[in-house]
Amino acid sequence: MNKFIATVSQVNRRISLHLKKDNELTDIYIKGEISNLTRHYKSGHVYFTLGDGESVLKCVMFSHEAQSLTFEPDNGMNVIAHGRIQVYEPAGQYQLYTVSLELPEADGEKDEENLYEAFLKLKEKLEKDGVFNNARPLPAYPKRIAVITAKDGAALQDMLSVYERRYPVMEVLLIPALVQGKGAPASLTAALRAANNTDAELIIIARGGGSAEDLRAFNDETLAREIYAGSIPVVSAVWHETDFTIADFAADMRAPTPSAAAELTVPDLSELPYVLDNALSELRRKTMRIVERKKSRLENIERLLNALNPEKTLTRGYAIVFDKNNNAVKNSDGVKPGDELNIRLAKGELKVEVKE
Repeated sequence: MNKFIATVSQVNRRISLHLKKDNELTDIYIKGEISNLTRHYKSGHVYFTLGDGESVLKCVMFSHEAQSLTFEPDNGMNVIAHGRIQVYEPAGQYQLYTVSLELPEADGEKDEENLYEAFLKLKEKLEKDGVFNNARPLPAYPKRIAVITAKDGAALQDMLSVYERRYPVMEVLLIPALVQGKGAPASLTAALRAANNTDAELIIIARGGGSAEDLRAFNDETLAREIYAGSIPVVSAVWHETDFTIADFAADMRAPTPSAAAELTVPDLSELPYVLDNALSELRRKTMRIVERKKSRLENIERLLNALNPEKTLTRGYAIVFDKNNNAVKNSDGVKPGDELNIRLAKGELKVEVKE
């Protein structure tokens, strides 16, 4: 009887095919505690282990899924992982290919503690990396502002109302984005990248009021780093007056509400005539001071020139003597009797002959 001898690759491939046919394992939610967390910053992939005290399960989360995380996972954190069980055939190891992570909602108080703890850890990390050092100057009279927010949200309408009243000569470029939910961090980050490729002079990231849970999208590491790395200054206008988000710290300016951001980023056009009048009065005073200084300097120069001017000396009774070659005579030793000289006075000249 001939025996079928399989290769290792064939065995792993067959197990992989069986797992792929199991519908419950291709779309599964698993609760467990994170351990052995490793984030590869070059690739962006996240590797970790889920455990429940009795068993462990290897997990991987690729960079494009990891970018949409709404919190910073850490060892010891209880999470719910969503993904599919598959075999990594080269290693003969099955693992959970994770597409999303969320914090358990069963214990609201514990969930809030996890959120705040993750917030503090991420804040400390980004602060050490210098992500909160932005201080780019905001334009005084912007021609175009890019606004990143929900296209149908109240935040946009509030801002447009302020701009129409205060500074209607400016153009507002809307870049719509999700501001809540699992896809919000990735959506906000993509919108920010798009805004940095426009000719806008300022970017405002805004959303209306909400709970701490609603604002999780603005506590995203990738979004914060994108704010820091951009070439255009950013104003964070997330309506949550009592607390700050990570985006607030990364931005060049924080406004408590979208309306406040609109007020802070443009001048009031109706006040411009008064501003111009004041500037003109300041300019007049400076001009007069400059003119007075120049006039005084010219008078000093004039006095100096007059003191050195030989014509002025002649008016006081002095004369200048020239020989026949029109050279000034400075010493009598160079003159002999019979020489003809010209004497220049303040008015007119005299031709004389030397007698002695």
